[in-house]
Amino acid sequence: MHSVEKTVSVLGEEFPKLHDKDVEFVYQALKDYFKKSAQGTDCEEPLSTIERRQALMDEILNSIDTREDMEADFHVVQNPNILLNGTPIANLPILYATCFNRLVESVRFWRKERGNRGYLSFIKEVM
Repeated sequence: MHSVEKTVSVLGEEFPKLHDKDVEFVYQALKDYFKKSAQGTDCEEPLSTIERRQALMDEILNSIDTREDMEADFHVVQNPNILLNGTPIANLPILYATCFNRLVESVRFWRKERGNRGYLSFIKEVM
């Protein structure tokens, strides 16, 4: 999740009109995409007609591709010490869908706490 939030932080600087609602839209779209992928559904990567959302989505997917190339998350898959609802994580799409679900919750929390750029300001502080 750190690499995703780092990407969001960088894009937040590049696109000053980026708001938490944009980030939530992207996270939700990616969560749905990876959830379908985990179920074996052949689906296209999500798209947005809004440039800042599409740029964010593209950069997050690039970040995930980089992590996969480095095999950074493979240790989590089928690891009996890392459980999701009592069972090991079966594949990377399930891991990613789970992470994006948590990130959606975080965006909603920080937006409620701090306003329409609350999440973006929070991750900027911690990065």
